Amino acid sequence: MALFDDLTKKAVKFTEKTIEKSSELADTAKTKVSIKSAEADLDDQFIELGKLYYEVLNKDNVFDEKAAPVVQKIDEINQRIQQYKKGDHDENINESETD
Repeated sequence: MALFDDLTKKAVKFTEKTIEKSSELADTAKTKVSIKSAEADLDDQFIELGKLYYEVLNKDNVFDEKAAPVVQKIDEINQRIQQYKKGDHDENINESETD
């Protein structure tokens, strides 16, 4: 009977440790999901800030030496999008040539 009691106690301890570890893993996963969600929210805000800054640069004709190449690339992409929308584009354009 002592063997059975000993096995039962060990099983209970194992179950408790398993539950504790599962709870820890769940908390860790929840924290990681919260972090990823917050990082995605932050990315959205940076994207919005970038759009606003782009508008300010174009609207007020502000020249920013560091932003100029990015603004130029955005303008080129916007032109390409407009050409596609009008159907006025060359189907044989290689993306690597325009990037």
